[in-house]
Amino acid sequence: MLKWRHVKIPLVLIVFAALALLICNKSLFRNQVHSQPVIPTLISQPRSRTYADAQAKVEAERQSLLTSYMRAANSMEKSAVLDRAREAMIRSAYYDLFEFWYGTPWDFYGTTETPGQGKIACGYFVTTVLRDLGLKVQRAKLAQQASENIIKSLTTDAYIRRYRLKPIKDFVEDVRKAGPGIYIVGLDVHVGFIVNLGDEVYFIHSSYAGPLAVVKERANESRILTASQYRVVGKLTADDELIVKWLRGDQFITRVG
Repeated sequence: MLKWRHVKIPLVLIVFAALALLICNKSLFRNQVHSQPVIPTLISQPRSRTYADAQAKVEAERQSLLTSYMRAANSMEKSAVLDRAREAMIRSAYYDLFEFWYGTPWDFYGTTETPGQGKIACGYFVTTVLRDLGLKVQRAKLAQQASENIIKSLTTDAYIRRYRLKPIKDFVEDVRKAGPGIYIVGLDVHVGFIVNLGDEVYFIHSSYAGPLAVVKERANESRILTASQYRVVGKLTADDELIVKWLRGDQFITRVG
């Protein structure tokens, strides 16, 4: 049962939230994780020469995994391929794509598709990375939805948790226990990624607070994550159906209500 309590939020965070209200929408919450979380082999790779090179690398691995999945002779072999795909999705996002985006300026109306050039809002950062990872999402339409609708456009309630007025330390520990993976987190007025590496949990987002750019923060040290009274978290890499749709290149339909 959720316990309600009075929460004191610093004035500066209230001001930041008010400034961001028009671009990042309010969210709710709920529950469930993959029964056997995969701990990815996250070996740092030399940065690709260009973002296009990184995308090509991600796409080549996706296509290779799709071939393996289609050739799998039984459910056990298919399950093994899905576990490899889960690991690949985490590694590809964390090393091949996110690293290019760090420092790209945030802007209220930012819609750039190229890291380091132009500016990007929180929702557009999420949907652009998802698209470049190989998920067939409606980039602009999805970016303009409430954060809960972004999450529900990708996965089901079985892989969604919702929290209200939960202390940041307890929230981060709950996510850590849910297992390694890529999550989307929706806040009162914001949306971003959580990457759980097992030993560390990071919040990766286009921040409307200083430094007003795409940043990677330890989740328990993020002012924005701490200040939000609502948090909704969808664990993308726990959802086998999502992984199969990613491999096959199936379209994700945007939820608008």
